[in-house]
Amino acid sequence: MTALLAVDIGGTKTLFQLSSKQGDVIVEQSFASQQYETFDLVLTEFLSQDQVKSVVIDAACFAVAGPVTGKQAYVTNLPWQLDADVLAKKFSINHVQLCNDFAAVGYGISCLAEDEIVTLQQGEQDLTAPMAVIGAGTGLGQALIFPENDGWKVVATEGGHVDFAPTDRKQLLLLEHMMERFGHVSYERIVSGVGLVTIYDFLRAYQQQDEDPNLRKAMIDGDPGQAISYFALQKNDPLALEALDLFIKIYGAQAGNLALSVIPRAGLYIAGGIAAKNIERFQQAGFMDAFLAKGKMQALVAKIPVHVITQPKVGLLGARLLAQQSTL
Repeated sequence: MTALLAVDIGGTKTLFQLSSKQGDVIVEQSFASQQYETFDLVLTEFLSQDQVKSVVIDAACFAVAGPVTGKQAYVTNLPWQLDADVLAKKFSINHVQLCNDFAAVGYGISCLAEDEIVTLQQGEQDLTAPMAVIGAGTGLGQALIFPENDGWKVVATEGGHVDFAPTDRKQLLLLEHMMERFGHVSYERIVSGVGLVTIYDFLRAYQQQDEDPNLRKAMIDGDPGQAISYFALQKNDPLALEALDLFIKIYGAQAGNLALSVIPRAGLYIAGGIAAKNIERFQQAGFMDAFLAKGKMQALVAKIPVHVITQPKVGLLGARLLAQQSTL
C-alpha cells in the first residue's frame, strides 16, 4: 500500500499524518518537539511503528516553522535542520518537499469547511485580489496568497519578526521593558505564547498588582500562556484579563499592518491555536478596533474580510495537499 505523509513541525509539537492517496487517515500522531535533538529522530520513531512499517510512503511534505531555502530548512525555535534530498534517501521516500509552516496553512485554507471559519468582519470580498494569513502560537507566522490560474500561489514570509510599533503609552512602556530584556523587539516577541506571559509579567510589575497565587502555581506547573488565558476567561482574573486583552489588541494592530501591506481583499485569515481557543474574546471589540485603527486608511481596511480559522490541523491539510500534488 502506498501512502502520503504530511508533517507539521512546530517549536512545541510535531504532528504526523499518514494517509492513503484517497484521503483516508491511516495514522495520526503528535510528538513533543523539544524532547528530540533532531527531526530525524522523531521521524525514525514515527516510521518504526508496526502500523507504519507495512506502508510505502510515495510522497511526504514537511511543513517547517522556520525559513525554507530550496531543499533545506531549519526550525526557528529548535536546533533542527532538514535537507529534502538527505531525508528522501535515508527514509526511502520518492518525493520529499519542504515548505514553511504558514505556506502549508495558506494552502490548507482551500481545504476548510464553512464551519471551520469564524468571520470577524464581512468586508467586501474580491477573489481576484490576494489573501493573507497570520497566526500566533509558539511563534508568529505570516504568509501571502495570490490568485494563480484556477488556484492560489502561497508565498511564505518571516513578517512576524518585523519591529514592534507601540500604539499607546502603555505599549511604549512595554517596548522599553522588552528592549531592556531582548534588545530587538519583534511582534513575535509579543504576539506568541511566550509573549502573553511577558505581557502579564510586565503589567504585574508596572502596575504593582497582586496576583492570584493559584494562577502563578498553574503557570509554574503547566503551560503559562494557557494558564493566563484560562484564568482570564474562566476565573475572570483582572490581571490575566488585562494581559489577554492587551495581547489581542497588539495582535489586531499587526494583522492590520499585514492588511495594509498586501490589501488582501480576498480575505485575511487568523490561524494558530491562540485565536481559536479564545475566539469569544477575539469577537469582542479589541481585536477589530486595533485592526481598523489605521488613520487615513481605515476605510480601506474596513473592506477586507477577516476570518478566524478554528480548524487546528489546517497546516496539516495544506501539507497533505502539497504531498499529493508532488506525485501528479
